[in-house]
Amino acid sequence: MANNLPAPPQPLPDRLLGESWQFIALPAQDLWPYFGDRPMRYQSMPIHLSPLELGLAADLPIPGVVIYGGRQCRFIGEWLTEQKPKSLVYIAEDPRQSGGLVLHSQSGDRWVMVTFKDGEMATAAGIFSQRQQKAKGLHFLWLQPDNSGVTTTGVWLLQTGKNSVNFTSN
Repeated sequence: MANNLPAPPQPLPDRLLGESWQFIALPAQDLWPYFGDRPMRYQSMPIHLSPLELGLAADLPIPGVVIYGGRQCRFIGEWLTEQKPKSLVYIAEDPRQSGGLVLHSQSGDRWVMVTFKDGEMATAAGIFSQRQQKAKGLHFLWLQPDNSGVTTTGVWLLQTGKNSVNFTSN
């Protein structure tokens, strides 16, 4: 009998880790105007993933992850563009203490984006996951060189779905 389980997620190469990251959320009504008007090198915002097309309430928080890439922004942006990201999935090792985020690509590859052992981060990750579910799986990955808010390097609208592996372990 063939094993149809996906290969385990691979760790990201060090040069793609960025300097820091955080969970964020934007109201559905602000997502498209906020990113659509910003000049940026890397962008994937398919119209079928717009909150309006998905029928989401205007005030619904759309979850996201922002990566502050520093000098690695260009490498991270190029790599993400090559991978064609599909979704970010929270994997809870201990829902109150530790877990990580796994990036799923359209080709089926999976990458461990971050891991953490921190109660506050685990709580934020749980909120991220709950918001994903309420937003029909819609979420985003935002790449910036720093947290000044002046420059955006890239943004990718993503969606979890029936082809994403979304689970928690105890």
